[in-house]
Amino acid sequence: MRKWLKIALSVLGTIVVLLLALVLIGPSVFGWMVAPGHRFGDKPLPEAPDYTLRAHWSAWPDDASPAERRPDGVPSTPQEARPADAFFLHPTTYGGKEHWVQPMDDEQTGRETDLGTISRQASTFNGCCRVYAPRFRQSNIMGYQEDEDIDKIMDVGYQDVRAAFRHFVAEIDPDSPIVLGSHSQGTFQMVRLIMEEIEGTPLMDRLVAAYAVGHSLPSALIDEGFQDIEVCNSPTQTGCLITWDAHEGDRTPSPWSNRDDQKNWNGTDYSGFAPSQNICVNPVTWRTDSRPSDKADHLGALTMWTKSTVLDASLGALVRGTVSTHCEQGERSNWLFVNADRDPKLKDQGWWWSLFGRNLHGSDYDLFWANIRQNAEDRTRALIEAREILAN
Repeated sequence: MRKWLKIALSVLGTIVVLLLALVLIGPSVFGWMVAPGHRFGDKPLPEAPDYTLRAHWSAWPDDASPAERRPDGVPSTPQEARPADAFFLHPTTYGGKEHWVQPMDDEQTGRETDLGTISRQASTFNGCCRVYAPRFRQSNIMGYQEDEDIDKIMDVGYQDVRAAFRHFVAEIDPDSPIVLGSHSQGTFQMVRLIMEEIEGTPLMDRLVAAYAVGHSLPSALIDEGFQDIEVCNSPTQTGCLITWDAHEGDRTPSPWSNRDDQKNWNGTDYSGFAPSQNICVNPVTWRTDSRPSDKADHLGALTMWTKSTVLDASLGALVRGTVSTHCEQGERSNWLFVNADRDPKLKDQGWWWSLFGRNLHGSDYDLFWANIRQNAEDRTRALIEAREILAN
């Protein structure tokens, strides 16, 4: 009996050690698996997108756009009835190893972008806005880790983003209010776009807000990087920045996602800023304090994505009144903590998530889809009303 007990304890100990090792070195193993097998610059760059082509836009205000998808029961707003235009930059969706940046003819990446982030994130703006979302030569996920080449890699994507934004501005009505939206790598590029193409220009008077979510943006960005834009701290403030990074409220952040040395554009390069507290705007209360939101104020979340869908399908039924959030207010980190007792339909399932799941990066928009939608409409209305007051 004792022999079997020793064997069982030995096996259990081995499993625990392997799991801990996987957690600790997992990111390094993943990086080795997905990184291209050549240095950036050793191969010719994929051809730049042509933004006069509809194919080089994931979202465009037409019936074929994945950004026109909606959950059950959410009515469609005719394009001509929307008072504003939205420009959305998607997160990393390119997993290829042939290049450091995505080729425009990568059909798998294009389809996954359309079915995923554009359908589930950019779509939240289709109540207030005609939605535009460019495809661009996004970086392979490991581009962030390239200390020597990160500026060159990310600059490729930025040149595309800038060209797309200029095409967007030329396309829309010259007086139309503008909503900016982004997530993760899209937010990485949005920061630079705001600095170089919006601040100090007449576009500031048209900016409803920038929903620049999911990239650990530091307070130093506001204090040292931006000149005109402040953090939004009320539900109808306009011309300001909104960001958060969602995390399980009952779990301690892991060292891998709780680092001070986040890379961001600082006006010169992507080396970022000196460590400072990250920005957190609560997407239910739309304030930056640590007071928890009420579940009753949660207007609706999308259920977990199964990746088994088509572009003309509904986004499913919204799950309402089950999420409460608050900003952590840590010395450096400032996670948006999400209550653990929310509806199970808003949680990843399986033993791995139960044991190790913490960061809710993939659900930054999904959990607050209806709140973001309503807020974008409210802020757009506030900007239009303020214009009318000034005109009179």
